Amino acid sequence: MTDSTTPSAPVEQENVSAEKETNTQTPKVRQGSRSGVALGAIAIALVIALGGGLYYHGHQWAASQQATIQQLQAQIDSLKTGQSKEDGQLLASQNEFTQQLKNTEKQIAEQNNKLDAQVSTLQELQNKVTTIASSDSKIWHLSEADFLVKMAARKLWIEQDAATAINMLKSADKSLSEFNDPSLSEVRQAIIQDINSISAVSQIDFDGIALRLNELSDQVMNLPSASTDWDNAPLDKSSTEVSGELKDWRQNLKNSWHSFMSEFITIRSRDVPANELTSPLLTPDQDTYLRENLRLKLLIAARAVSRHQSEIYQQSLDSVSTWVRAYFDPDHSSTKAFISQLDELSQQSINLDMPKELKSLSLLDTVTRKRTRDIAPPAPVSAPAQAPTTAPAPDAPRPSSNQEG
Repeated sequence: MTDSTTPSAPVEQENVSAEKETNTQTPKVRQGSRSGVALGAIAIALVIALGGGLYYHGHQWAASQQATIQQLQAQIDSLKTGQSKEDGQLLASQNEFTQQLKNTEKQIAEQNNKLDAQVSTLQELQNKVTTIASSDSKIWHLSEADFLVKMAARKLWIEQDAATAINMLKSADKSLSEFNDPSLSEVRQAIIQDINSISAVSQIDFDGIALRLNELSDQVMNLPSASTDWDNAPLDKSSTEVSGELKDWRQNLKNSWHSFMSEFITIRSRDVPANELTSPLLTPDQDTYLRENLRLKLLIAARAVSRHQSEIYQQSLDSVSTWVRAYFDPDHSSTKAFISQLDELSQQSINLDMPKELKSLSLLDTVTRKRTRDIAPPAPVSAPAQAPTTAPAPDAPRPSSNQEG
């Protein structure tokens, strides 16, 4: 063991000397490289700072570009959506416009057909007018005869004017006689039969009856009133005479009193038949009212004659007859004549037994319709609706909100 450790001592001394030499040389080398290390560290720091700044700036720029790209992409998507909607609206407008054009063309075609029909109708009318130009007078005569027969029927049944109806039927027959048409002989024969049937009706002088009633209304003011027929015998005055003797003063006073009372209140008796004692006495005003009422009743009866109102006519005459017999002197000649005329007029009928129908009326109406059927104007055609001159323009597409922005 001692052998192994001994030889190593010189080696350790050599190492110690070498370390000392190294320690003496190292500070020189470190002093020269320390400044380079500092510069390198600064350079590295600058590089790191520059790289970090560049990296941060690039990251921010990339993020900004990404946001811009996303915004642009969203706008593009919105534009595409708006464009698709506008394309749909435009397509719908085009379809609607096309349908309107088709409807307009259809309406124009229909109106053209109506116009063609109207032109054809007008042409037919023109041809008919040209055709009947030569027979115009005959058609007018036929229409005139038909009008006269209808007016005769009106006069006969509404106004009961038989004379005027007969004259109108004769005028109608005269108009038909100018045709020289044998086919109208049946109509003319019917007119003659109607004239004979009306002529057979007993005629009543309505104007004469009305004139007689008006004359009676004027006579009412001259009728003697029954209330004026008094017993005007003089009163007995012998009993009321005053004597000239003074001793008769009592009797004279009594007679004077009776004379005064007899003049103050007068009672007289009416000389009338026993069956009329209950007839009331009339004051002057009542007498005037009575006469005016009588005249009014007679005028009402005269008016009922012209209107053929037999019930009103008879009631009015009955009222006049009753009042005259009750309030006027029945024994006076004027009253007797008045009542006699009233009774005669009361028996007069104001109704005519007119024919229920006119044979010529229906026959002539049928012939007139048949003759004028070919020249009668057709049923009026409604005016065609005005076709639209221009088709309605489709709705213009509205800009989307993205486009407006």
